[in-house]
Amino acid sequence: MPPEERPPSSRRNRLAAAAALTLAAVAAGAGAGYVAGRAGEEGAAPAASTQAVEAAMPGASAPIDVAQVVAAVEPSTVSISTHVVQQQGPFRVEGEGAGTGIIIDKDGHILTNAHVVNGATDVSVAVNGEERSATVVGADPARDIAVIQLDDATGVKPAALGSSADVAVGDQVVAIGNALALEGGPTVTQGIISATDRSIDTESSRLSHLIQTDAAISSGNSGGPLVDAAGEVIGINTAVASSGGGVQASNIGFVIPIDAAMEIAQQYI
Repeated sequence: MPPEERPPSSRRNRLAAAAALTLAAVAAGAGAGYVAGRAGEEGAAPAASTQAVEAAMPGASAPIDVAQVVAAVEPSTVSISTHVVQQQGPFRVEGEGAGTGIIIDKDGHILTNAHVVNGATDVSVAVNGEERSATVVGADPARDIAVIQLDDATGVKPAALGSSADVAVGDQVVAIGNALALEGGPTVTQGIISATDRSIDTESSRLSHLIQTDAAISSGNSGGPLVDAAGEVIGINTAVASSGGGVQASNIGFVIPIDAAMEIAQQYI
């Protein structure tokens, strides 16, 4: 039976929300439970085809200059480390978390995912390698957006924000983030916009109107920027599809559009 004809319970994929938590119990409580609304192999093929057609068309845009994009956005991209505490019945479970954020103003406000800071008692941010303390200003778990603020915003560089309304399938993009909390700077991956207006289910809500990309997104990338060829942030990397239940998933990441993310963020700033 083709995947699209299966009942929802058999065709939905489990997603790993990309917050790298060192304790399995904490990771399950803080990041698991994401389910793809329409995740499957069929979603990736049209995107690759679109990219090939775009490259062959007369007047198609030049290849993205990844190094130039990274140079523009990296100073505004921060690594977030959290001390996470969760109560599981009579037991108190603690762990360390890692994610990514984007500086959005000179006051040191940082946009990230709510699941990156969920349950955090302490938050620290690496700004160009320098550790600074930060405070959670507000978080909307239902829409998976949070704002934190640096206690010291000296010398910060806000990111250039684009418009997700202008995003089109086939656009070239770069994802930047604190993948796997590896030392030595952010991880950079390249891809295209595979689809728009996707929806996924979470433990508490449904995220809609998401951007889909084939740029690799790993644990720790959550809250990091998806950037267009102009070096402008068009979305917040949030989740990635994984295989399971007889359904294969490959290079299917989900991104909250920057327009929607900033609308939520402004409520806390």
